[in-house]
Amino acid sequence: MTTAVAGKMNRTASAPASALRRNFNLTRELAWTQFKLKYTGSVLGYLWSLVKPAMLFTIMYAIFVVFFHQRAHEFPLQLLVAIVVFTFFTECVGAGLVSIATSGHLIRKAFFPRVILVLASSMSAAMTFVINFALIVAVATPLGHLHPGLRSLLVIPLIAELYMLALGLALLLAALYVFYRDLSHIWEIVSQVLFYGSAIVYPVTTVPARFLGLFFISPLAQIIEDVRNAIVVPDVGWTASYVGPRVLIPIAISFAFLGIGWLVFHRLSPVFAENL
Repeated sequence: MTTAVAGKMNRTASAPASALRRNFNLTRELAWTQFKLKYTGSVLGYLWSLVKPAMLFTIMYAIFVVFFHQRAHEFPLQLLVAIVVFTFFTECVGAGLVSIATSGHLIRKAFFPRVILVLASSMSAAMTFVINFALIVAVATPLGHLHPGLRSLLVIPLIAELYMLALGLALLLAALYVFYRDLSHIWEIVSQVLFYGSAIVYPVTTVPARFLGLFFISPLAQIIEDVRNAIVVPDVGWTASYVGPRVLIPIAISFAFLGIGWLVFHRLSPVFAENL
């Protein structure tokens, strides 16, 4: 009797762990499949993950360095790092936005946590980001263009904040996109605004002091500037040096987006199948 009860308790305790393991494996497989399918049939294959940000960098470099004479010594590498960070953000949100609406066949035929689809798309974007970021570090560090130190460890929580922001937006937009397809067009416009409003193509020192408080409300602007400071330009201040304790505002916004995104997604997920 005691043995039977103990066995039942063990099975009950192991059930959540087993479900968690299955969901993790499913997320990993979907992410890897999406990453491979993204480049299937193309001549350059995975090299496109490097070519796209490199081409954007080349265009922006030509405009702002060659034509507008932005002569800051570290600006080209600041620009490249910012483009790689921003590209990850937009790919993560953009792929997540359509992840539910384009998976109606899976949602109608199989039962699994719908959030896995958004997580998988974000992990696929993260794979591309890791490749690009690692290549920058591997090439620029030996050339003396990067300045690693203890402060560089702060890149880890900064990227975690970036992922939290992107995932929160992806969850929110993925849930709403099932009902409002105009969101994809709205997101294209918003992403362009964020690109030019996050000090990607210009140093933050060119922003008038009276606008810095408003400028750094954007979590993306705060993350990009602090990542630059962590690995590229050690003598430029952190966001906190510009706005003081108000640096907590963009961080709080990132947390808020993740919470709101999760709540909206959880609330709407039961009716996804009947609306696809």
